[in-house]
Amino acid sequence: MEEKNKALGWIDLAAAVLGIGVLFVLLVLGTKWAASRWAHEEMLLYLNGFLTQLSFLLLIWVIKTLRKWNWADFGWRPVRFRQVWPSIIGLYILAWSLNFMYGLFLLSRGFTPPETDVYSKLFGQATIITFLLNFLLASILAPLTEETLFRGVIFGSLHKYFGKWTAAAISSALFSLLHFQAYGFLPRFVLGLILAHMYEKNRSLYPSMALHALNNFVATALLAGLSM
Repeated sequence: MEEKNKALGWIDLAAAVLGIGVLFVLLVLGTKWAASRWAHEEMLLYLNGFLTQLSFLLLIWVIKTLRKWNWADFGWRPVRFRQVWPSIIGLYILAWSLNFMYGLFLLSRGFTPPETDVYSKLFGQATIITFLLNFLLASILAPLTEETLFRGVIFGSLHKYFGKWTAAAISSALFSLLHFQAYGFLPRFVLGLILAHMYEKNRSLYPSMALHALNNFVATALLAGLSM
Protein backbone atom coordinates (compact mmCIF):
# COMPACT_ATOMS: atom_id res chain seq x y z
CA MET A 1 0.00 0.00 0.00
CA GLU A 2 1.30 3.46 -0.96
CA GLU A 3 2.46 5.50 1.99
CA LYS A 4 0.66 8.82 2.34
CA ASN A 5 2.56 12.05 2.82
CA LYS A 6 2.28 13.89 6.09
CA ALA A 7 1.59 17.61 5.88
CA LEU A 8 1.94 20.64 8.09
CA GLY A 9 -1.15 22.58 9.11
CA TRP A 10 -1.55 26.17 7.93
CA ILE A 11 -0.01 27.70 11.06
CA ASP A 12 2.98 25.34 11.08
CA LEU A 13 3.46 25.79 7.33
CA ALA A 14 3.38 29.58 7.64
CA ALA A 15 5.85 29.36 10.52
CA ALA A 16 8.19 27.19 8.43
CA VAL A 17 8.07 29.59 5.46
CA LEU A 18 8.55 32.56 7.78
CA GLY A 19 11.45 30.75 9.42
CA ILE A 20 13.14 30.23 6.04
CA GLY A 21 12.66 33.92 5.19
CA VAL A 22 14.00 35.09 8.55
CA LEU A 23 17.05 32.83 8.24
CA PHE A 24 17.83 34.24 4.80
CA VAL A 25 17.44 37.85 5.92
CA LEU A 26 19.58 37.35 9.01
CA LEU A 27 22.32 35.65 7.01
CA VAL A 28 22.29 38.37 4.33
CA LEU A 29 22.44 41.13 6.94
CA GLY A 30 25.14 39.27 8.86
CA THR A 31 27.21 38.84 5.69
CA LYS A 32 26.90 42.54 4.84
CA TRP A 33 27.88 43.48 8.39
CA ALA A 34 30.90 41.17 8.28
CA ALA A 35 31.88 42.44 4.81
CA SER A 36 32.14 46.00 6.17
CA ARG A 37 34.73 44.76 8.69
CA TRP A 38 36.51 41.99 6.80
CA ALA A 39 37.90 42.23 3.28
CA HIS A 40 37.80 38.51 2.40
CA GLU A 41 34.60 38.61 0.32
CA GLU A 42 34.95 35.11 -1.18
CA MET A 43 35.31 33.49 2.24
CA LEU A 44 32.27 35.41 3.50
CA LEU A 45 30.19 34.20 0.54
CA TYR A 46 31.17 30.59 1.22
CA LEU A 47 30.43 31.07 4.91
CA ASN A 48 27.00 32.46 4.01
CA GLY A 49 26.30 29.53 1.69
CA PHE A 50 27.25 26.83 4.19
CA LEU A 51 25.45 28.58 7.06
CA THR A 52 22.32 28.77 4.89
CA GLN A 53 22.38 25.01 4.33
CA LEU A 54 23.11 24.33 8.00
CA SER A 55 20.18 26.59 8.93
CA PHE A 56 17.96 24.56 6.63
CA LEU A 57 19.15 21.39 8.34
CA LEU A 58 18.30 22.95 11.70
CA LEU A 59 14.80 23.85 10.50
CA ILE A 60 14.30 20.29 9.19
CA TRP A 61 15.44 18.93 12.56
CA VAL A 62 12.98 21.24 14.38
CA ILE A 63 10.07 20.03 12.20
CA LYS A 64 11.16 16.40 12.61
CA THR A 65 11.41 16.75 16.40
CA LEU A 66 8.27 18.80 17.07
CA ARG A 67 6.03 16.92 14.64
CA LYS A 68 7.62 13.52 15.39
CA TRP A 69 8.09 12.78 11.71
CA ASN A 70 10.40 10.11 10.39
CA TRP A 71 12.45 10.62 7.22
CA ALA A 72 9.84 8.91 5.06
CA ASP A 73 7.34 11.59 6.15
CA PHE A 74 9.59 14.17 4.48
CA GLY A 75 9.63 12.12 1.27
CA TRP A 76 12.85 10.16 1.79
CA ARG A 77 11.52 6.90 0.40
CA PRO A 78 13.23 4.14 -1.59
CA VAL A 79 12.90 4.24 -5.36
CA ARG A 80 14.19 2.06 -8.17
CA PHE A 81 16.70 4.33 -9.86
CA ARG A 82 17.02 2.03 -12.85
CA GLN A 83 13.43 2.94 -13.68
CA VAL A 84 13.64 6.67 -13.00
CA TRP A 85 17.03 7.57 -14.53
CA PRO A 86 15.58 8.03 -18.05
CA SER A 87 13.05 10.58 -16.77
CA ILE A 88 15.74 12.33 -14.68
CA ILE A 89 17.96 12.75 -17.75
CA GLY A 90 15.02 13.70 -19.98
CA LEU A 91 13.70 16.36 -17.62
CA TYR A 92 17.23 17.65 -17.05
CA ILE A 93 17.65 18.13 -20.81
CA LEU A 94 14.25 19.87 -20.94
CA ALA A 95 15.20 22.22 -18.07
CA TRP A 96 18.52 23.11 -19.63
CA SER A 97 17.00 23.59 -23.08
CA LEU A 98 14.51 26.08 -21.64
CA ASN A 99 17.31 27.71 -19.64
CA PHE A 100 19.47 27.99 -22.76
CA MET A 101 16.66 29.61 -24.77
CA TYR A 102 16.00 32.02 -21.90
CA GLY A 103 19.70 32.92 -21.82
CA LEU A 104 19.71 33.56 -25.59
CA PHE A 105 16.65 35.77 -25.19
CA LEU A 106 18.37 37.83 -22.47
CA LEU A 107 21.51 38.15 -24.61
CA SER A 108 19.42 39.30 -27.57
CA ARG A 109 18.12 42.08 -25.36
CA GLY A 110 21.65 43.10 -24.40
CA PHE A 111 21.57 41.70 -20.87
CA THR A 112 24.65 40.20 -19.23
CA PRO A 113 24.94 39.06 -15.58
CA PRO A 114 26.31 41.82 -13.34
CA GLU A 115 29.88 41.45 -12.08
CA THR A 116 28.52 41.58 -8.53
CA ASP A 117 26.42 38.44 -9.05
CA VAL A 118 27.00 36.13 -6.06
CA TYR A 119 26.73 32.88 -8.02
CA SER A 120 29.22 34.02 -10.65
CA LYS A 121 31.67 34.97 -7.90
CA LEU A 122 31.34 31.64 -6.10
CA PHE A 123 30.98 29.15 -8.92
CA GLY A 124 33.22 30.97 -11.37
CA GLN A 125 36.32 30.05 -9.36
CA ALA A 126 38.67 27.66 -11.14
CA THR A 127 40.91 26.24 -8.40
CA ILE A 128 40.64 22.66 -7.14
CA ILE A 129 39.74 23.80 -3.62
CA THR A 130 36.97 26.17 -4.72
CA PHE A 131 35.59 23.56 -7.13
CA LEU A 132 35.41 21.00 -4.31
CA LEU A 133 33.72 23.55 -2.03
CA ASN A 134 31.26 24.39 -4.80
CA PHE A 135 30.59 20.71 -5.39
CA LEU A 136 29.90 20.11 -1.70
CA LEU A 137 27.70 23.21 -1.40
CA ALA A 138 25.76 23.12 -4.66
CA SER A 139 25.72 19.45 -5.65
CA ILE A 140 25.35 17.73 -2.27
CA LEU A 141 24.08 19.99 0.52
CA ALA A 142 21.70 22.17 -1.51
CA PRO A 143 19.83 19.26 -3.19
CA LEU A 144 19.44 17.45 0.15
CA THR A 145 18.20 20.39 2.23
CA GLU A 146 16.30 22.36 -0.42
CA GLU A 147 14.41 19.35 -1.78
CA THR A 148 13.50 18.27 1.75
CA LEU A 149 12.15 21.73 2.62
CA PHE A 150 10.71 23.08 -0.62
CA ARG A 151 9.39 19.84 -2.12
CA GLY A 152 9.02 17.53 0.88
CA VAL A 153 7.62 20.03 3.40
CA ILE A 154 6.25 23.08 1.52
CA PHE A 155 5.02 21.46 -1.71
CA GLY A 156 3.89 18.35 0.16
CA SER A 157 1.90 20.42 2.66
CA LEU A 158 0.41 22.80 0.06
CA HIS A 159 -0.67 19.79 -2.00
CA LYS A 160 -3.04 18.92 0.83
CA TYR A 161 -4.94 22.19 0.31
CA PHE A 162 -4.43 22.89 -3.40
CA GLY A 163 -4.01 20.94 -6.61
CA LYS A 164 -0.64 19.66 -7.73
CA TRP A 165 0.27 22.54 -10.03
CA THR A 166 -0.95 25.31 -7.72
CA ALA A 167 1.11 23.83 -4.89
CA ALA A 168 4.05 23.41 -7.28
CA ALA A 169 3.77 27.03 -8.47
CA ILE A 170 3.69 28.47 -4.94
CA SER A 171 6.56 26.33 -3.65
CA SER A 172 8.60 26.99 -6.82
CA ALA A 173 8.07 30.74 -6.52
CA LEU A 174 9.31 30.66 -2.92
CA PHE A 175 12.24 28.46 -3.97
CA SER A 176 13.25 30.91 -6.70
CA LEU A 177 12.60 34.12 -4.74
CA LEU A 178 14.86 33.07 -1.89
CA HIS A 179 17.84 32.84 -4.24
CA PHE A 180 17.68 36.66 -4.51
CA GLN A 181 18.55 36.75 -8.21
CA ALA A 182 16.03 38.63 -10.37
CA TYR A 183 17.22 37.50 -13.82
CA GLY A 184 17.42 33.87 -12.60
CA PHE A 185 13.90 33.79 -11.17
CA LEU A 186 12.19 32.26 -14.21
CA PRO A 187 14.68 29.40 -14.83
CA ARG A 188 14.62 28.43 -11.15
CA PHE A 189 10.84 28.67 -11.07
CA VAL A 190 10.59 26.29 -14.03
CA LEU A 191 13.16 23.99 -12.41
CA GLY A 192 11.06 24.04 -9.23
CA LEU A 193 7.98 22.95 -11.21
CA ILE A 194 9.94 20.08 -12.76
CA LEU A 195 11.32 19.00 -9.37
CA ALA A 196 7.84 19.08 -7.83
CA HIS A 197 6.57 16.94 -10.72
CA MET A 198 9.39 14.45 -10.14
CA TYR A 199 8.56 14.20 -6.46
CA GLU A 200 4.83 13.83 -7.05
CA LYS A 201 5.29 11.23 -9.78
CA ASN A 202 7.70 9.01 -7.83
CA ARG A 203 6.42 9.65 -4.27
CA SER A 204 10.07 10.02 -3.33
CA LEU A 205 12.52 12.92 -3.02
CA TYR A 206 15.47 10.90 -4.28
CA PRO A 207 14.78 11.47 -8.02
CA SER A 208 14.26 15.21 -7.51
CA MET A 209 17.43 15.36 -5.40
CA ALA A 210 19.33 13.60 -8.19
CA LEU A 211 18.00 15.99 -10.83
CA HIS A 212 18.75 19.00 -8.61
CA ALA A 213 22.29 17.72 -7.98
CA LEU A 214 22.90 17.05 -11.68
CA ASN A 215 21.65 20.51 -12.62
CA ASN A 216 23.86 22.24 -10.05
CA PHE A 217 26.92 20.14 -10.85
CA VAL A 218 26.82 20.91 -14.57
CA ALA A 219 26.23 24.62 -13.88
CA THR A 220 29.16 24.68 -11.45
CA ALA A 221 31.46 22.85 -13.89
CA LEU A 222 30.49 25.14 -16.79
CA LEU A 223 31.07 28.33 -14.78
CA ALA A 224 34.41 27.01 -13.53
CA GLY A 225 35.39 26.07 -17.11
CA LEU A 226 34.46 29.49 -18.46
CA SER A 227 36.59 31.21 -15.84
CA MET A 228 39.76 29.29 -16.79
